[in-house]
Amino acid sequence: MTAVAALTALTGCGSDGDALSGLPKADDMAALVKLINAHSTCRELQAGTTRLGDAATKMVKDPAFAVKEAATCKAADGDKIRLFLVSDMKKFQEANKKAQDADQSFDSAYMIGQNFAVVPGSNDAKELKPAGFAMMTCNPANKAKIPSGYKVDEPLVKGCIVTDYFPG
Repeated sequence: MTAVAALTALTGCGSDGDALSGLPKADDMAALVKLINAHSTCRELQAGTTRLGDAATKMVKDPAFAVKEAATCKAADGDKIRLFLVSDMKKFQEANKKAQDADQSFDSAYMIGQNFAVVPGSNDAKELKPAGFAMMTCNPANKAKIPSGYKVDEPLVKGCIVTDYFPG
């Protein structure tokens, strides 16, 4: 499923639980790695927060973000990919919106599926687009950078957008 088709599903009627139903889902870290490896490279998987970095580790430890598991892996070029399984995407977006509003330097941009968020390496976003991921951000400056013709939805949290535009 393409990101455009996945995002078309975002605009359909239904409850918040149905809002992201067109996006891919991963029930565990192995499924998420398999999804990434079908389109890019995710090797040397390491569970936990050891290699996440300070800001991401703080986010994972804050229950408001609803992250139930975190890991990192390496892309083919050696860049770090951060992986987050999310128990409640609405809570995840709400926490990101709140953090973004409190600190403009907070990075609330992720590639997402129904129940996961990924921070890809610098060259991996375009490779992962065919996997059906969407981009999510709660930074209004990022919304202003989306060219015309791309989908921009706010399916769960006002101020957090989901788009089929992949910068870079």
